[in-house]
Amino acid sequence: MSLITIFNSFKKKLSANAKSPVAGAASSSAAAAVPVADPALMQALADLLLLEGIEFAWHATGLRLSSGLLLQVEPIESITLADGRVRTCTKMYVAHPDFFPNGIAEYQHAIGVSEAAAIAEGFRAWTQMDLVVLTDATRETPLDCTVIEMSVVAGDESDGKSLYRQVLLGPVAHLATLPASAAELHPFCPCCLFTESTAALHDLLQSQEFLGLRMFVSRDSQDKLAVDCRVNGEDFGAVQASLTEYARNWPQRGLEFRKQYLVMRSIRRKTSAQPQVENASQS
Repeated sequence: MSLITIFNSFKKKLSANAKSPVAGAASSSAAAAVPVADPALMQALADLLLLEGIEFAWHATGLRLSSGLLLQVEPIESITLADGRVRTCTKMYVAHPDFFPNGIAEYQHAIGVSEAAAIAEGFRAWTQMDLVVLTDATRETPLDCTVIEMSVVAGDESDGKSLYRQVLLGPVAHLATLPASAAELHPFCPCCLFTESTAALHDLLQSQEFLGLRMFVSRDSQDKLAVDCRVNGEDFGAVQASLTEYARNWPQRGLEFRKQYLVMRSIRRKTSAQPQVENASQS
């Protein structure tokens, strides 16, 4: 019996109105209902965290990491492919009681020789990319991510503190099947996907919400392009045009993709307290 079949059986025994304090939505300003965490998937996640050496403790509604992050997972789909491999999709809900109590959500897609292997691979990729950024987002001064910071003219500053909008740039995933035949004008770096789509992200940068963004761009040997951007797990099509134009200018390297997870957050601090960040002005 698959993990998802186990979950569906378990789910029928529970109230249809069951809710959790973690929310996943494009806007984090209000909490949303989250399905009851899948016990089999939660165990699979716990096993993966143990393998990765990530400390956690079981919580009434999920797994709580030493950083205070609370994790819950639900199954989305499990499909057996023609070659016998399995493609899975899960949805991770993450919240922090202080920094983003309403929570955010993101999908994990993976392929493996079995359902269990695919799910584990999806979780492993999540720990290597998303978790790095989300952990930094629980710190006043991020330690592992490049930070782009913009000052915001808003609100009362009588307490001597100013409002800043920060973008925490997570690790990038980059794959190309062929070596580059020509040098790229600006080699791919953690800033590229964000800076190429800054204009389309203007409204998100102007808000004060805590947002998690997934960006994915690919181009194949026939120059067919694919762009996908998610904000708190929901489709965000505004960057389609800018990232498509960006990919058209890549040197031809066969099948190539570039992927990144980043966080936008707002913080208040004394103007004199300057973190080690890359600064930018915001009108």
